[in-house]
Amino acid sequence: MVRVLYFYLVLCAVDSLSAAKLFFDFETVDSKQPPLGFASVLEGGGKPGLWKVIEDEVPGYFSAFSKDSANVQKKPVLAQLSEDLTDERHPMLIFEDDTFKNGTFEAKFKLVKGIIETMAGLVFRYQDPQNYYYVRASGIGQSFAFFKVVNGQRGEPVMISREIETGQWYKVSVKMDGAEFIVRLNDEPAFPTLTDHTFTQGKIGFWTKSDSVSYFADPRLDYEPRVIPAERWIEEALKAFPRLLELDIFAPAEPGQQAKVIASKDVGRKGQIEDEVVKAAITEGKRHYKRNKKTTRITLPLADRNGDPVAALRVEIKSFAGQTRANALTRAIPIVELMQRQILDLKDLYQ
Repeated sequence: MVRVLYFYLVLCAVDSLSAAKLFFDFETVDSKQPPLGFASVLEGGGKPGLWKVIEDEVPGYFSAFSKDSANVQKKPVLAQLSEDLTDERHPMLIFEDDTFKNGTFEAKFKLVKGIIETMAGLVFRYQDPQNYYYVRASGIGQSFAFFKVVNGQRGEPVMISREIETGQWYKVSVKMDGAEFIVRLNDEPAFPTLTDHTFTQGKIGFWTKSDSVSYFADPRLDYEPRVIPAERWIEEALKAFPRLLELDIFAPAEPGQQAKVIASKDVGRKGQIEDEVVKAAITEGKRHYKRNKKTTRITLPLADRNGDPVAALRVEIKSFAGQTRANALTRAIPIVELMQRQILDLKDLYQ
């Protein structure tokens, strides 16, 4: 599956359906613009971060992390360029497209300059600007640390002293496995295995502090894809009705937002934006029937416990001679009923 967000993003199965990889390649991002699919957020005071894609020399994955490494190439990197001197200011760039539970998030970082601070880090299990985990390196403090932020309050860090040079690339990774975290710096364990139960899943992103100008390169995520209830319902429906040609569930992330395919018989359709028929099913509760010589497509609303439409189901079946709207609906409605019993609220499709 490939999604294009004006940078190259690949999701591919590895060994089994329980593993996947996400690569972020900024080659196709317009110069000096933040990548689409990410949101700039701020915790604390001061101005928001200034996130842009620029070019810099970056060591390859198999080269030593040093200024003198011969295996380097000039390539687009993500840069936080604002130099606001506010002390308790934490600009972050969060990947909005999905939420993750278990996996390994890694990237290279370089501290470029700063007066108040020179810091860079990775955010994981992010809920909102007031609740998340992060690891960060400090050039001024010559340290590397793990933090938890809950309701805007930063807990006591797990910290080690570590020489962090400005102008040099480092590699950091966080392996998330349930409540356990293994953090590595330049492929070496930074701490013993950490354990915390506060956030069980969340988004990923990049973190800086105060006036730190920091660069990030080659981010990637090896992860276990979450199976949401809507995806399980698709599997159940296909077992009960194996002759279905297509089956999609469209839903918004929040009420009133644009709906997308969140579960489908064809995984390549996931993320497809709603059309006017789907929109009418969700906003007005309308049913839609369309037939040609080979196939018939029915779009029906999925309602919450109050009977208000919150999502839409699209079913495609083979057409046959004499088929009418009524008998097509007769074939599609049992599928709706199979799912409808499990929906109390929009969130039930996701968790």
